[in-house]
Amino acid sequence: MRSIVDAYWDSKLPIYDITLSKLQKDGINCLLIDVDGTLINRKSSKIPNAVKNWINESKKFFSLYLISNNPSEKRISKIAKELEIRYKFNALKPRKKVTQDVIREIKCDSKSIAIIGDRIFTDIIVGNRCNIKTILVKRLGKDGLPIKLNLTLLIEELIIFFIK
Repeated sequence: MRSIVDAYWDSKLPIYDITLSKLQKDGINCLLIDVDGTLINRKSSKIPNAVKNWINESKKFFSLYLISNNPSEKRISKIAKELEIRYKFNALKPRKKVTQDVIREIKCDSKSIAIIGDRIFTDIIVGNRCNIKTILVKRLGKDGLPIKLNLTLLIEELIIFFIK
């Protein structure tokens, strides 16, 4: 049995290097996508071109929905509008309520939904709690490239090591 902190797929890649054909082969047709760290650096307002291209290509095959813990509707709505994707902000992940609301709204079978994010203790845990697939990606830096050392993820993995 998989632990609540285990990702279905720890890609070790930035989101824009996730292969759409692999997602399709895994039966996924709906993607819930974290924003800060996953699509854009927390301290940036510019969406990297590689992310825009990946999102535009993904729209051809998947239903997309942004789901962010960020409490700023202004920030998340601006990003969602630029990408032309529905969104929820202040999601309070790993709490399930907002994620479950989104799952009901998109009307997809939970077996065909995956959440993509850069954090174990928010994105991966909420996905596992909602019985959907979870995909861990590399956090993006200000330059739009994956950061080399993700201190938050390192701390999360260290905590997991000691509690397992």
